[in-house]
Amino acid sequence: MQKFPKVFTLMGAILALAFCLASCKANVDDDPTVTPQKTAGSISYATTSVEKTTADEAFINELTTTGDGTVSYASSKTDVAEVNTKTGLVTIKGAGETTITATVADSESYTYAVKTASYTLTITQAVTYIGSKAPTEAKAVGDIVFNDGSSTPYSEDLTLTNDEKNAAIAVIFYVGTDCSNDSTSRTLGVGLAQNQSGLAWCLGSANAYNVNITTIQESDKDGSDNLEQIEAFDGVDDTATEANYPAFYFAKNYASQTGSNVSGTDYADGWYLPAKAELQKIYDILSTVNKGLAVCGGTKFDTSASGLYWSSSQRAFSAKLAYRLDFDLEAWTSTMTTYSKDYSSNYVCAVRAFN
Repeated sequence: MQKFPKVFTLMGAILALAFCLASCKANVDDDPTVTPQKTAGSISYATTSVEKTTADEAFINELTTTGDGTVSYASSKTDVAEVNTKTGLVTIKGAGETTITATVADSESYTYAVKTASYTLTITQAVTYIGSKAPTEAKAVGDIVFNDGSSTPYSEDLTLTNDEKNAAIAVIFYVGTDCSNDSTSRTLGVGLAQNQSGLAWCLGSANAYNVNITTIQESDKDGSDNLEQIEAFDGVDDTATEANYPAFYFAKNYASQTGSNVSGTDYADGWYLPAKAELQKIYDILSTVNKGLAVCGGTKFDTSASGLYWSSSQRAFSAKLAYRLDFDLEAWTSTMTTYSKDYSSNYVCAVRAFN
């Protein structure tokens, strides 16, 4: 029998093995019951909780994926937020809470053990204000204050709608410590309504008419408690009788005055007859104050010879005299007839402190 060299025998074995492997691979590829091996993919949101307001713009919460699986998006409450099913762009629809879910499908090359990722979206109602400055934002001289606490700076080209005029309540005339008895900074505004028919500081029959009340004289810069100081000064109180102190009660009852716009609001209380120092601050920027009042549809300070305004300050050298300011001449009246507390032709404004 003829013998073949060993090298030929080894070569034959290698060829046979190669044939077998090729045949097996072909069988696997051709066999539909055998699943080809895929790469593991992943899907996740870096942020699983998002907070927005109803005023916020549409947004996308970044989704991290590996692999090429197709992703689709859904919102659990479409009345709160809608989501683009392909891009994940969320559009806010209303206040509430919804769950935004991303779902990925397996592809030819990738498989996903976890096929969904989600985040909670909480939408709160946006707070809108009448003015351009929120109630918590510091107010400045010249600002127009509205009954929601917001404000808008006065400017020469400023106009207000009728609704805004009906909501306007004051013009800020001072910010600082000059009108404080304890160096506290105060923000003061003057109301839109005035009495320009004339009121007495007090009646001749009132207890304070012929009493030199030292606690409310010129050194007292803050008039917010002057009526209470009159009450407490000598133990004889008649300030609860409104008719005895007309000018004071115009300010105290300011919410009931036509055009005040504060009735039923958080700013119905706290109005008072200004002290001499406070009234002077109004005059110091009278042009700005009057322009602001005009924009709001309020009553401007009278700068004619009739423009005499009561302060709540007692004149030191005479029990029967109180300070008033002449908005025409910028003069503090100095004669008994024109300073007498029972003089009933002086005008009255009301002021208030603001945050």
